[in-house]
Amino acid sequence: MGPLVVHAWQVQCGEVEPILVLDLRQPDRFARGHLPGARNLPYERFQAEVEGLLEAAALDGDRVVLLVDPAGARAAEMATWLRRRGVRACFLAGGMAAWTGDLERGGDLERGEG
Repeated sequence: MGPLVVHAWQVQCGEVEPILVLDLRQPDRFARGHLPGARNLPYERFQAEVEGLLEAAALDGDRVVLLVDPAGARAAEMATWLRRRGVRACFLAGGMAAWTGDLERGGDLERGEG
């Protein structure tokens, strides 16, 4: 099923190309900056609402669903939950605290340090 943990550099260099990026942070934190193309699905609503997003993403066997949160703990929990249901899911090691790449804010792309 592939690795559970993905590092920021793997996403930034294209080694891992997620079909869907789900950000588990609260909407106000998400609005301040998120990975390009990420969808916001707060942790508290994740289990109730994720199925619809997965269906819309038209998952294939080769690409993963990447989960992101502030530091990685909740994303790891939900990635494991998805994997038990047969979804190729992984989480960003260190969460947003470890991300140095580009960020989107309100639809605008801002260049990161990496």
